[in-house]
Amino acid sequence: MGKKHKHLFARVVDRDNLWAAYRKASLGKRNSLGYLEFRQNEAANIALLERRLIDGSYRPGEPRQFMVFEPKARQISALPFVDRVAQHALCNIIEPIFDRVFLPQSYACRKCKGTHAAARQVQSMLRKTPEAWVLKTDFSKYFASIDRAVLHREFRRKLSCAKTLALLEAFIPADGIGLPIGNLTSQLGANLYGHMVDRWLCHVVGISSFVRYMDDVVVVGRSREAMHLLQVLMESHAKNAMRLRFSRWSVQPSAAGVNFCGYRIWPTHKLLRRSSVQRARRKLASFARSGDFVAKSQFLGAWLGHARHANMHHLLAHLGVEK
Repeated sequence: MGKKHKHLFARVVDRDNLWAAYRKASLGKRNSLGYLEFRQNEAANIALLERRLIDGSYRPGEPRQFMVFEPKARQISALPFVDRVAQHALCNIIEPIFDRVFLPQSYACRKCKGTHAAARQVQSMLRKTPEAWVLKTDFSKYFASIDRAVLHREFRRKLSCAKTLALLEAFIPADGIGLPIGNLTSQLGANLYGHMVDRWLCHVVGISSFVRYMDDVVVVGRSREAMHLLQVLMESHAKNAMRLRFSRWSVQPSAAGVNFCGYRIWPTHKLLRRSSVQRARRKLASFARSGDFVAKSQFLGAWLGHARHANMHHLLAHLGVEK
């Protein structure tokens, strides 16, 4: 279990940490009403948040809920701006503690990791294992299915500061099921929950040739039979220890390619997923009809950043996009 961390709360409410949290919460939000209102009296608002955290009167506000439909339908829960500041202040202190616990195979929401690094690592594993077989799994309704009592036991493996845990519980209650998508603490909690899979694979089963990106797991092995057996064992572990079930799983030879992190991956090359190309084609056609060249430029900036990590060949020319 290792060291448990005490006396963290003073660091959470430290004025410098709150200002750093404010700057992080502001990124990408500088045109939002919540940020603009907070900024009008930023020093006073930081001081008020500090006082409410210290005296225990702080409570998160009511989140704004809305739906997004790309790449799939999801309900997003957006807290008021001041609560985003409070979450950043908390995560500034506790996230590094858990990042040191996470295994190298975990790639979501970590510095120097991410989707592109995860895809590269999968391709590297395929190249190192000729004629490999690949087990690919993901969990059904992952965020909505997380057992919060189990998650808090994981938090308490490393945290023993009562006030810090109380603040964490203000964002993630210690009982019930599910985490709201869109919260910074949910992101950390979901990654920590997935760490239970990593820990089991490495320390119980003895497998290190895998990559996890949040709830998507890819394991590379040498035989079809071994991967099928691992799927049965892994599904049992997920059900009994994590209260989760798979939404999809597959065992395929590496020659069939691995659908992961937005790419189709082979030992020799990577291609974009067909759904990504289809969405890009629909959006570009929509921008052409509306004449919204600003939105088109913003979309292409993000999409090309992803696409250029694949072997695009003549794809950009086919879409009418300059390299």
